[in-house]
Amino acid sequence: MCRELTMQRADSDEKAPSIPGGRRFLKSLGLCATILGSALGCAAPAPARAPESPSQEQARLPSQPGRTIERRREAMPHFELGGRPFCFQGANNYYLHYLSRSATLDVLSAAQSLGLSVLRTWAFLDRGSLDGSVRNVHGEGSQNGVHFQAWDPERKRPVYNDGPDGLERLDFVLHEARERGLKLILALTNNWRDFGGMDQYLVYFGLEKHHEFFTDARVKSAYKDWVAHLLQRTNSIDGVPYAEDPAIFAWELANEPRAINMTEFDAPDGWDTSTITSWADEMSSFIRSLDPNHLISVGDEGFLSQGGSEWVYEAPFGVDSRALTSLPHIDFGTFHFYPDHWGLPAEFGADWIEQHQELASRLDKPYLLEEYGLRATREKETEGPIVRGGPARASAYAEWNEVVRLRGGPGALFWNLSADMEPGRRYPDYDRFTLYPDEARDLITPLVKKMQEDSVACSSTSSEPEEPSSAFVRVRRVGRGAKAPD
Repeated sequence: MCRELTMQRADSDEKAPSIPGGRRFLKSLGLCATILGSALGCAAPAPARAPESPSQEQARLPSQPGRTIERRREAMPHFELGGRPFCFQGANNYYLHYLSRSATLDVLSAAQSLGLSVLRTWAFLDRGSLDGSVRNVHGEGSQNGVHFQAWDPERKRPVYNDGPDGLERLDFVLHEARERGLKLILALTNNWRDFGGMDQYLVYFGLEKHHEFFTDARVKSAYKDWVAHLLQRTNSIDGVPYAEDPAIFAWELANEPRAINMTEFDAPDGWDTSTITSWADEMSSFIRSLDPNHLISVGDEGFLSQGGSEWVYEAPFGVDSRALTSLPHIDFGTFHFYPDHWGLPAEFGADWIEQHQELASRLDKPYLLEEYGLRATREKETEGPIVRGGPARASAYAEWNEVVRLRGGPGALFWNLSADMEPGRRYPDYDRFTLYPDEARDLITPLVKKMQEDSVACSSTSSEPEEPSSAFVRVRRVGRGAKAPD
């Protein structure tokens, strides 16, 4: 179906359901897109079919007959852990900090058993005032009675919940991740209204333009106060300061920052790419002043400003990933890929990944595919086995990961790993991207060993450990060698 899309959601003629953690994407900008439908119209799931490898130096792409991806020969910037190259498979999960401890443990244990090394999750849960005088932008504000930050009408500022229905939940996540040897990328706020995020800050101060999150002095000060509170926190379970916790892979400035977010707060002007870039420069410098140990990323979707045939090359929504990743205190770049939401075919993923690894080489910083997904349909909406789209998903995930591996990417994190929310009851597949542990074992686990042992990023340097080794994740740049954050 071809639909003219402007500054609206591509599905704006339908009311989107309010779902926990729902993906809120703009499918495109000024694009008449043919949404990938045939690839999802498949029958029962099948095991992932990896791209055929005529040799160890190249792989054929099943989605594009006749096309091969060559193995990159030059060294690439990558991550190190304990002085050795660190390449990995990983996942996202957004509910670790507010569901029950058993639900959190199910996800962490599943990740460990699947061979995953990295999880990306949220380090925010914002609401309006407890007395209702300042509204919540997302539902009831709290999730399962949990919130991290709320507006205090008397003090006229946000206040923090450090107790058992607040940040002690994040303490538990960090402690249990560390026990399992997992690394966490922690996003500090959200472009979307799920769990509060940027628009909740705006409501605190009576603002109504989304891009003012990046420019208003009061909002920026409140964000910095939240970040400082978090980075200066000590874990209530084990006494490990957050700033010294090796379980933390990186602090991420925001989940998918954009100058608009498909709400009534969107403004057509008053912003450009410098709006987010200047904000990211200021905030990454602030975080670095508080925490010299951990890496910092922006959390953007990787939109580029080079110009081209697709809307993702026109710096849409004020996002210029190259400018963001070039900032002095940003240690690595990020990019996402959702064919369904972006109005692009699944086979575009190979080019999207390749272009970001070329950029990684030019900037001498790793570029991480930290979110990707292709929808599939289950038997009973949010439950049951996959009945349509399984083979297309399996083929796409295998192909995208093979391009990451051969072209120098350090790893990839799929959206979204879920498990039981209570004994015998799985967390619902609200957005149709979810993989449960048995499904991830078929699709992702076969990719783990290849990524760790035969990826360009981790095999293009000496296997000898570098000195000094560190329990924290580091970046090795080709031009400068292993380095701690600036």
